[in-house]
Amino acid sequence: MDHAGATAHRRREHGQFAGEFVRHPVRAGAVMETATDCAAGFLDEVCVAGARTVVELGAGSGAITAELAARLPESSRLLAVEVSPALTARLRDRCPDVDVACASAFDLPDLVRARDLPPVDLIVCSVPWTLMGEQRDRFLSTARATLTDGGTFSTLLVAHRARERGEAATWVGRHFSDVGAGRVLWGNLPPLRALHSSAA
Repeated sequence: MDHAGATAHRRREHGQFAGEFVRHPVRAGAVMETATDCAAGFLDEVCVAGARTVVELGAGSGAITAELAARLPESSRLLAVEVSPALTARLRDRCPDVDVACASAFDLPDLVRARDLPPVDLIVCSVPWTLMGEQRDRFLSTARATLTDGGTFSTLLVAHRARERGEAATWVGRHFSDVGAGRVLWGNLPPLRALHSSAA
C-alpha cells in the first residue's frame, strides 16, 4: 500500500472508531483508538514474557491487540474481547491469528470456559469501566474471578483518572492488591495512564 493509500486507510479506521463513539459514547469511551506508541508504552509496563493465557478486554479495533500478539510467546493463548460488532469485524481483519470474541466483558468467565483455556494469568483492559456507575464493582469482580491467584490486571485509563491514590485506584484496590500507576502516555489524545495490580 502506498503512502496515500495508507493515509486513506487510517482515516477510514479513525472514522469508524469515532462513529462508534458517537453511537455509544460510554461503551466506546474514546473518540480515537489508542495511538501505536501509547499501546507500546503501556505494554512496556506489563510483564508478558511468562504469560500463558492472556485476555484483552475492550480490544476495540486492535491497536493494543496487534502489539500484544507480537510480544507474546508462541505458546501463549490470547483472547481479545470487544462488545462492538463493527469494531470486532475490524479487529478480526487486523489480527486474523487472534481469538476474538464479540461479547461483553461480563461474559468473560463463560468465554474462558467455552474455550477450555488454561488459567488466565494476565488481563489487559481498555474498557471505560470508570464510567459504568454501579456496574464498576461487578466489572472488576468479574475480572478478578477470571484471573488465577498471582495474576496481573492492567487497565489503561484517561490519565487524570489513574492517579496513584485516586478514586479509580481505590476501586481497583477493592478487588486487587499492589495497585500502582504507570507513567503518563502523552502521545495519545487524551493522554493515558495505566493502573497495574495483582490478584493476591
